[in-house]
Amino acid sequence: MKTKWGSCNYRRAHIRLNTELVRKPRDLLEYVIVHEMIHLIEPTHNERFIALLDQFHPTWREARAELNALPLGQAA
Repeated sequence: MKTKWGSCNYRRAHIRLNTELVRKPRDLLEYVIVHEMIHLIEPTHNERFIALLDQFHPTWREARAELNALPLGQAA
């Protein structure tokens, strides 16, 4: 993956993670994993998806901002 941190095909129950995540802080990896796992329950980024993220990873907004500030190929 060169353009995303992760993806989920909810129909096939497949999650793919960018291998660059191993070089990022653990909490950022956790955010991506939780985000993609929630897509198994809720495929779109709707209100239910946001509520589930709030429930299972309350600091997701901070983690997302930190992760999105990093280039995909740069080690943290």
